[in-house]
Amino acid sequence: MEMSLKDIKKRAVLVYVGTEPEHIEFLEELSQLATGADYEVMSYLIQQRALPDFKYYIGKGKLKELKEVAVATECDVVIFDNTLTSMQFYNLEKYLNIEVMDRVNLIIEIFSRHATSNEGKLQVELMYKQKMLPRILGQGLVLSRQAGGGAGGTGARRGGGEQKLELDKRTIRREIKNLEEQIDQLSRQRKLRRKRRTQNNVKTITLVGYTNSGKSTLMNALTDANVLEEDKPFATLDPTTRKLFLGLNKNVILTDTVGFISRLPHEFVKAFRSTLEEVRYSDLIIHVLDGNSYNVSTQYKVVLDVLKSLEIENIPIITVVNKIDLGQNALFMDDYNKFIPISAKHNKNIDLLKAKISEILFG
Repeated sequence: MEMSLKDIKKRAVLVYVGTEPEHIEFLEELSQLATGADYEVMSYLIQQRALPDFKYYIGKGKLKELKEVAVATECDVVIFDNTLTSMQFYNLEKYLNIEVMDRVNLIIEIFSRHATSNEGKLQVELMYKQKMLPRILGQGLVLSRQAGGGAGGTGARRGGGEQKLELDKRTIRREIKNLEEQIDQLSRQRKLRRKRRTQNNVKTITLVGYTNSGKSTLMNALTDANVLEEDKPFATLDPTTRKLFLGLNKNVILTDTVGFISRLPHEFVKAFRSTLEEVRYSDLIIHVLDGNSYNVSTQYKVVLDVLKSLEIENIPIITVVNKIDLGQNALFMDDYNKFIPISAKHNKNIDLLKAKISEILFG
């Protein structure tokens, strides 16, 4: 049977540069992200280096090795787990002669695949534009350095390429402003809905958690929401809101939010600020942990740090340890006071969770 072009995955080589002791965990997560974006991971390259190279991020010797690996694996893209500058993108792509991405680029690509609502698409486009503007500015810097001096010692006259870049910069800035205005309008609509809910005495619960922790599965278990469930990072990007039945005169709505991730890109927080605001105005937060993850402690801390950055105060939090059907981390065994072990997939302890929710919200 012949394969279509759609079935042929792009080949990727993953790169980590730095001195963090968790670099293996970082690369494993990058590999999951790349796989989630339908790349086939061919090889890894690690360089222990305290400071990045200004020109290439990776050192000259490792850069040569990277090119050899890229040629040997016939890869289509090199993905850095680091955040590259526009100058580094330009120099790397020129030297390697293939596409180069960094971690933020990869996350934006995954988001663009999974955004279905109007707001989700606007937020992803805003992330993309905010990420692209520095690259456009960097290209202008490269051109100006290549141009050299002009007659009369006043510098080279701007060529057509630089004039186009100037136009591109203005266009992208205008598009960013337009996107921000549209998202602000949706944020104002969201505030009106929150106000109406408060007036109608409707309690709100927000699901938060590390990406791929099983929030969508729990949403379905609690509300029969039929939200997409996939074993992929950021499988569901758009927030979903459903009614949760806890009994007569107990009006509750449950909202699933986008999953968090370590070293959250700055562009993410800026683009998704209106969606993340929902968490700040919740009556209750349910923090979903992947109890089967070997890295659950780090993921737990990442989510708490994000909540802290959102200035979450005085909102009760229920922490549930999901996926106990796959094996339970000893850290959480039987600690029902601090954590509620559940299996959202098999409806284990869901009634216990509902009882806890009802107790906190209604006494």
